[in-house]
Amino acid sequence: MENRIVRILLVLILGLVNSSCLVGGEGVSFERRLDGVDIYVGDVHVAEYVHSEAVKAASSPTHSVVGRPFISNVHTLDGIQVTRNYPVKKGDQSDHPHHQGIFHTFSQVNGIDYWHMRGITKHVRFVREPQVGTRTGFVVENAYLAQDKKTVLLKEVISYEFVVAERGLLIVVDAVIEAKQEEVVLGSKEEGGLAVRMSSDLRVESGATMTDDKGRSGGGEIWGKAAVWVDNSGMKNGRWVGITVMTHPDNGRLYHWHARDYGLLTTNPLGPLNIAPDRVLGQGESMRFKYGVMIHSS
Repeated sequence: MENRIVRILLVLILGLVNSSCLVGGEGVSFERRLDGVDIYVGDVHVAEYVHSEAVKAASSPTHSVVGRPFISNVHTLDGIQVTRNYPVKKGDQSDHPHHQGIFHTFSQVNGIDYWHMRGITKHVRFVREPQVGTRTGFVVENAYLAQDKKTVLLKEVISYEFVVAERGLLIVVDAVIEAKQEEVVLGSKEEGGLAVRMSSDLRVESGATMTDDKGRSGGGEIWGKAAVWVDNSGMKNGRWVGITVMTHPDNGRLYHWHARDYGLLTTNPLGPLNIAPDRVLGQGESMRFKYGVMIHSS
């Protein structure tokens, strides 16, 4: 990843200086739909936020719960797709169908695996409707449901803020989870946190690159390590494009990474992966996690 992109990333995520490369929410717009939100920058449909599956019953539209809300079909500002197709199309990798694009989840919540959608994370409401302004984006409330599909184990409130930059779009993700039962236990299994699944042609296995801020390369070197950011990028349609996932300095600690050469980037706040002790939240206790996702093109 070229030095200029690195400088832009640092400015965006750290917020240390004012820079001409930052445009804020300029050009961003939203269109609500039954199952979520379409996200545009100018005329480019850069992504879609999906919280339910649209179903038409007779003449009355309704919706049904998906396994969890997610952001899918993400494009650069010049219209190049960088996350996998959702739904998966013919010719795509068909593995891990639960990797819809960009998603936030955990695989061990009182023993329930929400990563593989063996438990439902239900969209409850928009806390703040999609809007353009000082903070361009939206805030949603989700509920991690127990196996009875009624009892709420965790309340999750996530803010998605969209910042346009000279060479990309930054999505700032701010998630707060709150225990709604007497005891909620979070495990450190690798499959949890904020995850991104790249498009099939931007995998390391297809010739793309994966690097972190420590200079490590590829999933084999990055997996399980703590890092500030990990970038996955490559040539596509004559442009160098990709996604950088970052942890925010407000977190107070580095997160550990579940990274795979088939195109998966996951920054996990509960590590070290698979060996850290469980985190136990009493009713009303909460945890906050902040991330950045930079979609870039040059």
